[in-house]
Amino acid sequence: MRVLEYNLTMKKYILILGFILMQQFLFAQDIIVSGKVIDNNKEEGVPFANIGIAGEAVGTVTNLRGEYELHIPPALQNGSIVVSCIGYDNQEYVISDISNPQSFNIELVPRTYVLSEFEVRPKELTAREIVEIAIRRIPNNYISKPYAMDGFYREFFEENKEYVAFAEAAVKIYDPAGYGAIKPKPKELITLEQIRISDIKNQGDYVLYIDINYALRGNVVRNRDFWKRFSKKNRFDVVDVRVDSLTYYDNDLVYSISYKMDSERSGNYEGKLFIRTKDYAVLRVELNAINLLKGRIVNGAPHKSRSIMTYREHDNKLYLNYVNASHEVIYDFREQRYYLNFFSELQISNIQTKNINKDFVYKRAEEKSIFYLPRYRTYDPDFWLDYNLFFDSPDNAQIIADLENKRPLDTQFRANGKLKIDKILRKPTELKKSKYEPGASN
Repeated sequence: MRVLEYNLTMKKYILILGFILMQQFLFAQDIIVSGKVIDNNKEEGVPFANIGIAGEAVGTVTNLRGEYELHIPPALQNGSIVVSCIGYDNQEYVISDISNPQSFNIELVPRTYVLSEFEVRPKELTAREIVEIAIRRIPNNYISKPYAMDGFYREFFEENKEYVAFAEAAVKIYDPAGYGAIKPKPKELITLEQIRISDIKNQGDYVLYIDINYALRGNVVRNRDFWKRFSKKNRFDVVDVRVDSLTYYDNDLVYSISYKMDSERSGNYEGKLFIRTKDYAVLRVELNAINLLKGRIVNGAPHKSRSIMTYREHDNKLYLNYVNASHEVIYDFREQRYYLNFFSELQISNIQTKNINKDFVYKRAEEKSIFYLPRYRTYDPDFWLDYNLFFDSPDNAQIIADLENKRPLDTQFRANGKLKIDKILRKPTELKKSKYEPGASN
């Protein structure tokens, strides 16, 4: 009897312990808050709004439709979400008060600049002077020491108005120099941790040239010396630079400056700079380029490019937290013309400036599209279960439809990136090369 009672008692303890552990496990999960940031007046999505945890480096950026997906780790779930965007008042929400995190839409109220609010200076600076001061103050305004970043990178491309490939990766990036005045500036080290890749259905015989290194090199604030040499080599002349208006970001006044640069060798660049008035920190860069060689479109080279970079602040220092780029290419080959559009996007979700894990091995990623990286990579479908923003966005419905006209994307991901269980059970020599390699016929 005593043995029976003991066994029953032990079973109760085990059940209670199991219940407690299960509750702790359930509690210790990321909260995923997703939805759309909307302009209160226009009822339209607000692109490039920063959404982050107050006082923390964890955050995200809305896409072109204003959609977002924020992953909040357990340690930060007692905090608040802060939403900010140039030209709008900030909004803040206590995380525990969000009742429906899967559909949490946020309305931002536009903030209009009022002349009387602006401090009148004895001598107003010209737009060119503002930009020059902003460049000189980069080492003071941005992270100027080694730091690490976590984020997501994706690229996809279109051929003759049909989307033919998509790839996405979870990345870790280590910047050994930051934004300090170091010459020559060392490149970032990049590790691709998780990758999912579609089939590649292009008909033309050409190489995809976009890659994550290309996206990082486009960070004109960090790589200012590289772009200065580029401008000098291609003999760019600044045709126009002017202050268009004043606006707000996070209760600070911001200059909106338009610029235009021309080059007989490389075409013309134009766009906008958003520079904070109090410290001349660049908060956003917008670029539109017409790439021409002595007035001509070069076969196989981008003839139109667009890019947007945004910067976020943590511990009073700024860093790149989002960059996208698109390139239009006309390629003539064997009496066939291909109209191509390449798109890449890098979004930083977290940074570490202290206690960086030095045991983690960062690598210098090859300067090639992730479509061309070794195919026998690990693909873990469980990792991607909670990362659905790209597939949930109505903007991407046509991309998905084009890519799935032969077989579902999940099937493509599994075929083009060996499953985790496959990598454990098989030896590398036993892995067969997928027939859906880049350049393979479909």
